[in-house]
Amino acid sequence: MRRIAVVIEDDDDLRHLLTQTLEQHGFDVHAFSDGVPAVDAVRLLRPELTTVDVMLGGIDGFEAVRRIRSFHDGYILIISAVGDETATVEGFRSGADDYIVKPWRPYELRARIDALMRRPRGIRSDEPSAPAWLEAGALRLNPAARRVELDGELLDLTRSEFDVLQALMQRPGDVIEKSRIALMLRRQNGAAGEHVSAHDLHAVEVHMMNLRRKLGDDGRSGRWVETVRGIGYRFARQSD
Repeated sequence: MRRIAVVIEDDDDLRHLLTQTLEQHGFDVHAFSDGVPAVDAVRLLRPELTTVDVMLGGIDGFEAVRRIRSFHDGYILIISAVGDETATVEGFRSGADDYIVKPWRPYELRARIDALMRRPRGIRSDEPSAPAWLEAGALRLNPAARRVELDGELLDLTRSEFDVLQALMQRPGDVIEKSRIALMLRRQNGAAGEHVSAHDLHAVEVHMMNLRRKLGDDGRSGRWVETVRGIGYRFARQSD
């Protein structure tokens, strides 16, 4: 039985070449140029391998990986022209198993895929019986449903507020630099570039102020989000 692969690549020529390479390597390939229908296809097809470009229309590759990883354990390989360290780290943090920088070579790509497939991993055949939540005391966040509850009440967060809170909750106690948050939000809005301006940093501060207000936090050391002066923010570890 041939293995199934899903390709998410917005460049027509590269999508065709990648499809051809994977088919020659024994995969039945389903290719997409947009992240949202591709995530739905992964949910339906349960592929052994999914390749994801970073710069996509609609949601970016990092968000596509996060959504896929919330319900599927198949191998995910990011193939992107964005090769800086920040993007690579973000790719692995979003849930990718490997990261290849374009232009890629067919034989190297096949070798990397073979190495991935040798890693033990169980692929779920069914949807989980209950959604996966990030939980800290009375605060709960569901990445797949993009839902946040506090004390049982649904919070109305903007996209940026949700993304920032998710990033913080995934690394409780760790400090996330303000500049890193700015770059994350920029990529998730489909913008490129690595320079962080004063405007970008101010935008992060505004998002954090609004998020903390909705969480009921007040002051520099809030119940949920703490400010680390001159560096960034961290999610406070909960004792309850």
